[in-house]
Amino acid sequence: MHDSINNRVMIVDDDEITAASLDLALRTTFETCLFDSGDAALTALEDSRPDVILLDIAMPGLDGYETCRRLRKRLPAEEQPAVIFVSAKDSLESRLQAYESGGDDFIVKPILPPELVRKVRVMVSLVAERKQLKASADSARQMAMGFLTNLGETGTALQFLRNSQSCREPAELAQLTIATLREYGLEANVQLRPPGETLTFIESGRATPLEESVFAMMRDLDRIFQFRQRLIVNYPHVSVLIKNLPIADTDRCGRLRDLLAIIAEGCESSMLALIRTAEIETRTRQLQQTSAAVQAAITSLHAQYQAQQADTRIILHQMHDKFAHDLMFLGLTETQEDRLMQLLDSSIEETLELFARGLDFGDKLAQLRRGLATDDQVYVASSRTNPAPLPAAGSSDDIELW
Repeated sequence: MHDSINNRVMIVDDDEITAASLDLALRTTFETCLFDSGDAALTALEDSRPDVILLDIAMPGLDGYETCRRLRKRLPAEEQPAVIFVSAKDSLESRLQAYESGGDDFIVKPILPPELVRKVRVMVSLVAERKQLKASADSARQMAMGFLTNLGETGTALQFLRNSQSCREPAELAQLTIATLREYGLEANVQLRPPGETLTFIESGRATPLEESVFAMMRDLDRIFQFRQRLIVNYPHVSVLIKNLPIADTDRCGRLRDLLAIIAEGCESSMLALIRTAEIETRTRQLQQTSAAVQAAITSLHAQYQAQQADTRIILHQMHDKFAHDLMFLGLTETQEDRLMQLLDSSIEETLELFARGLDFGDKLAQLRRGLATDDQVYVASSRTNPAPLPAAGSSDDIELW
């Protein structure tokens, strides 16, 4: 995206020096406006229509958290600006409060101007993306709701468990999980962690830096962690974050948490199946390469063996002729000569018979190679049609925690 002076940034900070430094770093690239309190910013919100708000947390009157909550309620979804919280304190609690109140990113003072400009550019791009995705997201949501209208809550979870086993890649599994939870009216973010990767998926497009940082801080906590309306379920390869758990409705909240535990565990099982399939495919390629190498070695050895047999036959025949020629000059009787020639002929025949019996080693090794290849193909086909079984729904210790 190209930078535009028409993108407006609202700076809300009661410290004049901090506000001036932020303004100085941004005003050559963006249109800026400054306010010294949350009340003043909210009053000017409809006229200013900012794309991004830099919001201080510690301010007299309304603090940054409450200011963000109020502006989120005041504007419709398609007109929401991105909010970057600015604070001198960096802690999990402050980031969670910023996230819970509706923030998109978090900057710790002191702020370097290049980092500030980069983060604002990212947020401007994110706001534009959200506006573009809203129409298609609303349409997709309506279609999904219509498709599963007749399914009950439990039926939806069971349908997810069935469909998740047919997913062929992590992105497909994550989108299925998000779509399933959307059927319960839940906004979900999903992070999948195949070996060597961390993949975060959200309904509205790209994950914000604050969402990434929250996942990073929460993935190593307990299996289940709740912060007000936010609830996360962690597994070794899967984390599911719910953003709007209906805590006011105790009965529905309890049912949804039970279903979420089942869905998250099913997602983990499907992720393990994807990892296992990838490992099997890698191993299959290795076995095929090894098999080809063995076949080439067998062919080479067989050719060498045949050449060695032919050379040996020539040498033995030459030795036989030379021995018969030289035998005439040894002064032996005819009986002695016949006896020696019989011994020599017998030894030559035994030697050639040993070579003949050894010629079947190539065929035996080839049969072994073909058997290995057949077993390998059967194993791969079986692994694809019979993936790792799902854990029994409702039997997990995690579900009992509810």
